[in-house]
Amino acid sequence: MSIASAPSQKNHMISPISEKGGQSRQQAHLFLNLTFNITITMSPPPNHLIIVCGHAIWLGGPENGWDESEWLIEPYKKGETPTFISHIKAGLEELAKDDRAVLMFSGGPTRPETRLSEAQSYYNLALANSFFDLSPSSPSAAPLLNRIFLEERALDSYYNILFSLVYYWRVVQPQHAWPERITIVSHAFKRDRLVDGHCAAIFGLNSSLGLEERVRFVGINPPGISGDGVVERDKEPNEKKEAMQGVQLALGQWADDPHGVGEELAGKRRARNCWGTDQRLFLSEEERRSSGVETRILEDGSEVLVDGEKPRPWARSAI
Repeated sequence: MSIASAPSQKNHMISPISEKGGQSRQQAHLFLNLTFNITITMSPPPNHLIIVCGHAIWLGGPENGWDESEWLIEPYKKGETPTFISHIKAGLEELAKDDRAVLMFSGGPTRPETRLSEAQSYYNLALANSFFDLSPSSPSAAPLLNRIFLEERALDSYYNILFSLVYYWRVVQPQHAWPERITIVSHAFKRDRLVDGHCAAIFGLNSSLGLEERVRFVGINPPGISGDGVVERDKEPNEKKEAMQGVQLALGQWADDPHGVGEELAGKRRARNCWGTDQRLFLSEEERRSSGVETRILEDGSEVLVDGEKPRPWARSAI
């Protein structure tokens, strides 16, 4: 098993300092060693990173997520929990199709009611539903269970991608290689933001035109929402209509601030960081240098990419 456990059990692996921010460096090394010993058994090694972006927290319950009362959600997300389950299932389906893929559930602890992260809750739901009876397409492939990991620090969609990339490099790929391909699972109406915006910025490109062979997007919208984020039904509550208007506003904010370092977008992350989750990308300066990634630390302690002439290491990975 990778790093998660059944909802009724205690975690049997220690979350790394970069994911939870509260463990000792000794614990972090213990986690890295345990995970390394698991991931090197994949042959050939992984080259495909699948990211499922978290949008809510499943608290657990007898209905295994199919009853909305088991979820922590904002009012405007009422009726959307089956879509979150569809995202989880879609990520598992992508994992089952590719023997060299790993699946990253991504999302930090964003609610003051619980320390449970979005990522852990998604894994718990997948486990409670027996991974929807999915299995690898090849009998020689590693079990799905051994190829699922949790990224538990991201507080927005940009960092769903960036933290997952760094976590893959640190723990999943034993040769410290970057993924050759990325698949992102989220709402269909977020494609422009995630692919054309976030991925282009993270890869150091002016647009997503150079990413067709590197990045694939699987979009599943909530009921009543069109592909471009328009509320299709007049009977939808005002909260949802206002939320969809906010989606369009956020698209413009990210276009003006591709790495989310300005007060508007960074402030949203700080507001969600109710548990003081560590927002650094790397565990140490030594690891930072080893990665080849140029970053800087903001006043609030978060770590961001630095644009420059040097290509980012994941942009140089061969197809």
